[in-house]
Amino acid sequence: MPTKRKDPRTVRTQSLLKRAFIELMEEREFEQITVADISERATVKRATFYLHYKDKTDLMNQCINETLNDLHEKVSKQVSFLGNFDFLEDQPHPSFVQLFHQIGINYPFYRALLVTNRIPSLTTGLLAFIHEFISEGINQIEPNDQNLTANRELIIKYVESAFLEVIIWWVERGMHLSEEEMAFQLMNLSIKGPYNHNPMKDRL
Repeated sequence: MPTKRKDPRTVRTQSLLKRAFIELMEEREFEQITVADISERATVKRATFYLHYKDKTDLMNQCINETLNDLHEKVSKQVSFLGNFDFLEDQPHPSFVQLFHQIGINYPFYRALLVTNRIPSLTTGLLAFIHEFISEGINQIEPNDQNLTANRELIIKYVESAFLEVIIWWVERGMHLSEEEMAFQLMNLSIKGPYNHNPMKDRL
């Protein structure tokens, strides 16, 4: 059954309201923002706001859900860890590039809700996505627990926490490194660790 297309006027109004909300989230805390503020910034009537959303929390949750669903869809298409890709080559896997690309094209959203305001539901949702991303990658690259340096669950928890903080760091600094450079460095850290060679060997 084909998906019913939204009325263009509805799409435009919701887009205006979402953009207004994100702009306001860069300027003040969530608790300080009112529906009247959002409506005024979006240049729509307050009554129009309530035709689309129950309240400002509903608007925020829909923004978060749509952004995370889009992130999942776009990155999942690139997650193909099996095959001939050489993770030791000097190029990032497309899934890592796509991850940072999606963060980049939604920079105002992540800046407002992940840095300026640390919204718990976004942090939780993003961490859940990263957990799935890391788990699938590790499980496909190395399914044998005997070849891992620590407990599989511990490794996934360690790496996913690092991923989240690196993403926050990148957004906080205005995406000062390119998507490709971030993808390459984070992939290398995930697979090789921080050292090109074991520094402890030089002390023996």
